[in-house]
Amino acid sequence: MRFYIGLFAFVLIALSSCKKDSTFSNPEIVVSKEGILRIECENCDVKFHTSVKEFNGNILNGSKDIPFYYTSDFKLKTEVISKENQNIRVLVIDSFGRVVSNELSSKVKGEVSKMEFAITTK
Repeated sequence: MRFYIGLFAFVLIALSSCKKDSTFSNPEIVVSKEGILRIECENCDVKFHTSVKEFNGNILNGSKDIPFYYTSDFKLKTEVISKENQNIRVLVIDSFGRVVSNELSSKVKGEVSKMEFAITTK
């Protein structure tokens, strides 16, 4: 019985002397947020720019979800070039799941659509 009392006292003292850090402050670690740029078209070229990345690609027969990453507020700049007469949807979703833009428009062959979206971290 004395052994259990001594063990209990030891555990109690050990647990009460532990210091728990309630804040995490490591300036070397930056957590980036991920947004989604979805382009729906039958045949188009896509270009977009973030503050740190540039993407160029082609979409055939359907849609493409393109992730983009950011750590602060910025302007997402997109350019979609239609390669045929078609409807093109540009959907932008931020890291919180909010729809920033959901635009469906009819484009003719060769038409260039340039758009800019304000992406925020709050």
